[in-house]
Amino acid sequence: MERKAFEHLVQKFLDETIGQEELAVFLAEVQKEPGLAVMDDVLRARLENKIDRGLSDPGQLPEMFSEVLKKSGEEPQAPVVPMPVKRTFSFKRIAAAAVLTGLVLGGLYYFNRGNGAKDAGALGSETAAAIKDVQPGGNKAILTLADGSTITLDSAKNGQLSRQGNTSIIKLNNGQLAYQAKGAAGAVVYNTISTPRGGTYKIILPDNTAVWLNAGSSLRFPTAFTGTERNVQITGEAYFEVSKHTAPDGRNVPFIVHVNEAAAGGGMQVEVLGTHFNIMAYDDENVVKTTLLEGAVKVTKSNNSVLLSPMQQARLVKQNSDLKVTSSINADEETAWINGVFQYNDTELPAIMRQLSRWYDVEVSYEGPIPTDRFTGKISKNISLTQVLKILELSDLHFKIEGRKIIVTA
Repeated sequence: MERKAFEHLVQKFLDETIGQEELAVFLAEVQKEPGLAVMDDVLRARLENKIDRGLSDPGQLPEMFSEVLKKSGEEPQAPVVPMPVKRTFSFKRIAAAAVLTGLVLGGLYYFNRGNGAKDAGALGSETAAAIKDVQPGGNKAILTLADGSTITLDSAKNGQLSRQGNTSIIKLNNGQLAYQAKGAAGAVVYNTISTPRGGTYKIILPDNTAVWLNAGSSLRFPTAFTGTERNVQITGEAYFEVSKHTAPDGRNVPFIVHVNEAAAGGGMQVEVLGTHFNIMAYDDENVVKTTLLEGAVKVTKSNNSVLLSPMQQARLVKQNSDLKVTSSINADEETAWINGVFQYNDTELPAIMRQLSRWYDVEVSYEGPIPTDRFTGKISKNISLTQVLKILELSDLHFKIEGRKIIVTA
């Protein structure tokens, strides 16, 4: 297609006047190198023109693109907005990020190649080859039964996998694991579900409590809940939707999560009745975070306890066991991982790289001083590592790859 004709098509896309047939042509052309260049030029001109419909504010781009796609019948099922925002971004860098944001909403991943923004080659020839096949994580977990035998859940067939006493262990059609008890509980034994780096999994416990495990995490639990408490143990990160459970005498049976019990200095306990909350307690993080979305929980470390209300977070500093409550949280950010998104709000680069390390199962190191920049935005967990690094490189970061090791060089 001639440049002038495609420029006109791009303008119609941005003006929200593009039709179904024209949109099909637009989406085909914009995936080609000449089309990318035209799209880049037109968007930059729009962004730099403060008079033109206020589009000098990049924050308006995602909404604009989403609305255009809705009207054109091409709205993605679950739009995710990779939008790195760096405090030291120049205007052109913000424009580049905005270009990326808009096209991701259209189901494309476009990485600006002009004005200093980097393409795949910017990562180095060895980078592209080394990480080309590093895909995002997925549903992966290993179940360890009471006798020490293991089941690899991601390759196991759907249906009943085993029995533990009077409890059936079933892999559901949606890939989740469920424990279904029948009759008297019988002898109580413990199972452990563990996710590797690059894995996540959802399990339904015998009391109908739902638990999502993030990468590099584990959950130890009984095959039946009996007695006056429901006790489980976790490492790593887990999100809980706890079902209320009533004893025969009418009492509510508390659900108690024991966090990092084997850690030096002892672990932490979170006690609930029925609620939704997230616990992040990775070994490589300096703070253990318990974030409450619904209900109420009590968090205890040694002799110190705090009560949480919805939209509050308990933070335990590992170094000095200081336990405090804060209401200054973004609950969506803390639980974004269960929805397939990395979400950042003024987040330091090392925290981002630790998440990427766990999800893509790679090692991260720094060459020279660790960058102090902070980022705000979202990145889909379903894109490849190559694409994530390209997004980060829009902010003047640079990476080298050696095997499965990422080296941050700027």
